Amino acid sequence: MPEYIRQKFSSLLDHYVVVDLLLALVILTHIGVGDIRIVSLLGIFLCMVGFLQPPAPVDLWVLAPLVFYNIASMASSYKAYGNITDGYASTQAIFIILYLVTAGLKDGEQRLLKQGCVAWAGIGAFAGICQFVGRVLFQQRAWRAGGMLGNPNALGIFLVVGWFALLSLRFGQGEEGRCRAFPLLSMEPVILIALALTLSMGSYMAMAAGILVLALKKKGRSSWREAFPYVCGLLAKASLGIGTGLLIYLAAARTDVPFSCLLLLPYAAALVCCWNRYQYFLTRRPRMAVLIAALGMAVAITAIALRPSAVATFSERLEMMANGLGYFTKDPLLGVGPYQWRALNLYDGDKYFNTWHIHNVLIHIGVELGWIAMAMLAAAAVRFYRKAPGAEEKAGLIAFYFHNMIDTSFFYLGVFALALLALGKPGEKARQAGAGLAKATFAILLVVCVYHLASVL
Repeated sequence: MPEYIRQKFSSLLDHYVVVDLLLALVILTHIGVGDIRIVSLLGIFLCMVGFLQPPAPVDLWVLAPLVFYNIASMASSYKAYGNITDGYASTQAIFIILYLVTAGLKDGEQRLLKQGCVAWAGIGAFAGICQFVGRVLFQQRAWRAGGMLGNPNALGIFLVVGWFALLSLRFGQGEEGRCRAFPLLSMEPVILIALALTLSMGSYMAMAAGILVLALKKKGRSSWREAFPYVCGLLAKASLGIGTGLLIYLAAARTDVPFSCLLLLPYAAALVCCWNRYQYFLTRRPRMAVLIAALGMAVAITAIALRPSAVATFSERLEMMANGLGYFTKDPLLGVGPYQWRALNLYDGDKYFNTWHIHNVLIHIGVELGWIAMAMLAAAAVRFYRKAPGAEEKAGLIAFYFHNMIDTSFFYLGVFALALLALGKPGEKARQAGAGLAKATFAILLVVCVYHLASVL
């Protein structure tokens, strides 16, 4: 075996926990809202990894609400179905395991994990672009990119979370914009182009909410004189990347020759190759960054024009939330049961929405799992946000939370896993857990995963 390959292989063995977590992210991304068999097997494997780790600092203000949320979810499932497997807890228990395993990573491993998450988001973006182009070639029609997640809205927020994680890496640049981390930084235009091809208005709004929070955080730490150029630089990059993606979509969807979008692919490739120089240009010419950011309004108008049905869709989601609130007090303790809202909506006198989840996660959890589960999930989310290590991570979490107020990305295991692994730092400001407590927790979770697996085999 060549020495170079031997060194790389040895490095992977030294950071086997990071590799395992990244493999878990890859698997969870591909199974959408979940497959009990796959998730249970993955949970068993990660519990065994957790047994090999030394005791890690654990924040009980995050862990305890997650545990109680899953207990309430199990109780709701038992009330509705007579078992604890036919519900959300059988797949969402993996979140606790991921949190505990991630808490045992050191700072260098946390950074390596974040880099791996960004790389995976870039790969997912590239796959989404290839899917879009492939459909144009073989079906001669433009379809919104859904990528590996199979849903444009889920892919959209997946890419938004990946983009904020990339911003948090803070790679420095030298003269003429040169950067040693070019392979990772070159993911940014790919992510933005793929985000444009999803035409996910909810993801665009979530991204805007995250940028607003980032601007306020930067202003709070310095002044508007320093924060304003930074935010304009972000908007300028987003405008060019998303604008390029929208041009590709326009060429495929609004011309008589869908293949014409292929002519724009070399331009997109050139944009990726020159992205570092473009960032350097924005840094050296802040007035141009302001101008390009202002032109981003044209990009936003174009996106809205491409999806005129977005307003009607948003109105329908508000109706859905109102319908859900009608069941909010039906059973405050344990809710109506997992997957029961759809059946109730089918037979009530209200409009039938033909979807499994209310497009507001807190309302949906309150209706189907009860107020205790809803409160526990909200408490864990607030604490996780407060522990986020930097402004970019906090902005990414706000984008994710905002999206869950108008969509259902929480139920896509890969999206939640990416936010958990890339934007959090579980060991930050946390107490050291005893070896007995850590191993007992993993033992209980292992038994739970084995039970769920045995129940469906």
